[in-house]
Amino acid sequence: MTEWNSFKRVEAVFNMEIPDRVPKFEISIEIPELNPLVDSQQLGTGILFFPPQMIDMFHHNPALISQMEQIVTNSRSLEALLGGSSKKTARIHLEYNYDMFLAAPGVPMIFKNKIFEDFHTEEDNKVVRGPDGRLVWRTSPNGAHTRHGFLQSPEDWEKYLEFDADHPGNAILVKRTINTCKKIDIAPVFFLFSCGFFEELCGMFGFEKLFKLLVKDKGFIKEAVKQMSDYSITVGEKIIEEGGEYIHMTNDLGLKGTSIISPRMFREFFKPSIKKFCKKIHDLGGKILMHSCGYIMEMLPDFVEMGIDALHPIESAAGNDIVEIKKEFGKDLILVGNVPIPLLTHGTPEEVTDYVKYLLENVSKDGGHIFSSSHSVTKWCKLENFLAYNKAVDDNGIYPIIF
Repeated sequence: MTEWNSFKRVEAVFNMEIPDRVPKFEISIEIPELNPLVDSQQLGTGILFFPPQMIDMFHHNPALISQMEQIVTNSRSLEALLGGSSKKTARIHLEYNYDMFLAAPGVPMIFKNKIFEDFHTEEDNKVVRGPDGRLVWRTSPNGAHTRHGFLQSPEDWEKYLEFDADHPGNAILVKRTINTCKKIDIAPVFFLFSCGFFEELCGMFGFEKLFKLLVKDKGFIKEAVKQMSDYSITVGEKIIEEGGEYIHMTNDLGLKGTSIISPRMFREFFKPSIKKFCKKIHDLGGKILMHSCGYIMEMLPDFVEMGIDALHPIESAAGNDIVEIKKEFGKDLILVGNVPIPLLTHGTPEEVTDYVKYLLENVSKDGGHIFSSSHSVTKWCKLENFLAYNKAVDDNGIYPIIF
């Protein structure tokens, strides 16, 4: 008889088998009553993955940049910088019986130190500006970030970026994280920067500049994607070699009711490299969970052809019908989601419970489903709704699911 734990449960779902109960995953849980110290809406990443506070610190104290090299190659120091060990990071997930959480394998080593020399912050770290005073990033009191891109040209790409896939800091935390997670029983899915290409390029150049380059400088975009692809494949190999199994690819492609980028353009510039990355990870025994906000219905066949194993978060508010996706693509894709954030924010516990039961009956019943919100549990979600959500899954998500 199988003795179930989180690792075994997640493995079963990714193998299209039926576990003992429906697994749960969340990128983050930030309800103030549960997690008062974490507020990703306010923190944000001003440039690449660096919050404005860190940009400000390195800009005014250049000597600290050299010390960063020591930090990113020391697992204990790096854990402290990123907010603590995986046990601390996953504390709330463990308390509410989650099976997967998002973990950092290290710091993506793709930048030149000149970034910290040329970019600075203003307005109490709420604004990031470039060397010419150009607005790069701004946050507002409600946590909405505007990103205009810190790169403006192929010359900026050469000036500020250097993809160092062999740097040990890229995957320094993997083995330590896995050892900890096995002890506390929660499976890590490791975030890998640059393997989705499109979203990362949007963050680097901003939407307007990126789409101009996609039209007017195709050669540069294809070279940039090649550099990112070579980097992500090498780092992905290291994560798998160190014992990681699940890779998280972030690749927001949709808006409400439509995609950001045309399917034709996506297929030309990004699909071949994602397919190549997925094949390499699969050859090594790994699995890929792709996060893609917004409307993704018209690109689902592409996701299957690329080799994506699991898709998150399948936002219903954007026009995605998870039940229809399950019917058409359930044999090829594990579906991760899609409890709506608006429901957790504005609904009642009874409405949340009813929606969970709807998903259990129509999506989870025959496997291939991992419960999650439609992005992450933000600070605006009601505690009573979060509790109702988890109780409904725990009470009713035991296989065989019968209503």
